[in-house]
Amino acid sequence: MIRELTHHDIEQVYSILRKEFNDIDTKYLSNTFDTSYKFIVWDDEGINGFANITLIDKSERNWNLQIYVDPQFRNRGIGTALYQHIEQILFNQKASIITTNFRVDIYNPSYFFNKLGYNKWYGSPELHYRGTIQPDVDIDIVPYEDKYYQQYAICRQESFYELSVKNDFRPYKIPLSDEDRKYLFDKKDTIFITLSEEHLVGAITIDNGYLDHIMVSPAYQGKGYGKKLTQFGINKAISSGAHLVYICYIEGNEKAERLYPSLGFEVVCNTHVYRKFMNN
Repeated sequence: MIRELTHHDIEQVYSILRKEFNDIDTKYLSNTFDTSYKFIVWDDEGINGFANITLIDKSERNWNLQIYVDPQFRNRGIGTALYQHIEQILFNQKASIITTNFRVDIYNPSYFFNKLGYNKWYGSPELHYRGTIQPDVDIDIVPYEDKYYQQYAICRQESFYELSVKNDFRPYKIPLSDEDRKYLFDKKDTIFITLSEEHLVGAITIDNGYLDHIMVSPAYQGKGYGKKLTQFGINKAISSGAHLVYICYIEGNEKAERLYPSLGFEVVCNTHVYRKFMNN
C-alpha cells in the first residue's frame, strides 16, 4: 500500500491538503516534490496519506519530515505506517536529527509525534497586517550596501543571541563568511538599514510583503527603533504593491509579542516545530 509518489498523484495529494488548508500555496506540491529526497503515499484504491523527507543539513545529518493523512482516514494506523517506512529510510541514511513542523491552529498532531519520541522545539506564530499606511518615521533608513556587511553581521549576531540560546538555534552566533556575505549582497534590494553616524543601528528585510530579520543593535534597544523599522517595512511593502503584509516571530520573543499587535498585526496561524535525536 506504500509506494513512491509520481507526478500523476500530485492532484490527489493536493486535494487532501485543500480539505484543511484553504490558503495553501499552489506551488507547494511541485516545490516539495522537486526538493524531497523521498516522497511516499499510502494508496488504498486512492491516496489516503503521504509522507516526505528533505535533507536540511548534510554535515549535521539533519532531515525534515512531513506526514499528512486525509482527515476521514485518520486513526487507522496510516500515519504510523508511513512514519515507520520513512524512519527506516532515515536510519539507513544515518540521520542524526529529524524535525517536523505543523500548524496547531487547525489540527494538532503533537500527541502523535510525542508517542514517536519527538519533543517540541519552538513555535512560530504568523501575523497579517491588513491596515493602511503607518505614520512616517523620523529616522533615516537607507538600502543595504556591501560595505556594511561586517556591521550588519555583528548586529544580527548580538540581536538574536539570547533568543538563539533560549531556543537552541545553533550556531548561536551566525559566523561571518564569504558565503553569507554573498547571500546578503544578492538580497541587497530587500534589505534596509538605519545608521547613527555611520554606525549600524538596525535593519529590516522586506520581501514581497514579508517582513523579516527586524533587528536592533543591543546598544540602541529600548528607544523605539524596532517599532519604526516595522512601520517603515509596512509602508514600503504597501507602496510596492503588496496585497498583504505578514510577519513571523519565535514564541517567547516578548518584545515581538507586544509590538506587532500594537501596530495592527493579527495572528492567523501558529506553527510548531518538533524534533527527535536519532541514536546512530
